Amino acid sequence: MTESVDLTGLGEVPTDWSHIRKESRPSDAQSLPGVYLKWYDVSAPDNAVSKAEQDQARRFLEQETGRGALAFRNELGFVILHRSGAAFHFLIVCVWREVNEIWQVLYVKEAGGTYHQVPDAGLFRPMQCVWELGPTSHEREAWSNYLLSPRDEASKLAYVEDLHQGAV
Repeated sequence: MTESVDLTGLGEVPTDWSHIRKESRPSDAQSLPGVYLKWYDVSAPDNAVSKAEQDQARRFLEQETGRGALAFRNELGFVILHRSGAAFHFLIVCVWREVNEIWQVLYVKEAGGTYHQVPDAGLFRPMQCVWELGPTSHEREAWSNYLLSPRDEASKLAYVEDLHQGAV
């Protein structure tokens, strides 16, 4: 069937693009009012997220929660701090809502700047790149396992201890 499909000009990748593998590394979770967030750093293996960068992101989330910009509902979730290039960062906060849905807030920070939400880009908005989807895919499976469990305290603990690490 696919022989008759014309894909000319669709999904083109610039010829100068060089795709690499990155690493997903779990770190200490962050507990904020109304939420417990597992934490992942994503970066090129030779350009890891620094402790100072992680601390800045954690303080930012504390401030956003403190001022009511991030309103959590007694949830579980995860954070992805993605270092992209020399100094650009994506900070993705995901929580499980409505039982089986990931709800996400996306922040960005350029070199020397502060975190801010991505401006309204219209109907289509950035969600996650191929590297960020590594921990997210793991979290989907971990949450599905939790939903299939008795969902008691031991099951919650098993969920928060189930972390992704490795190449993405």
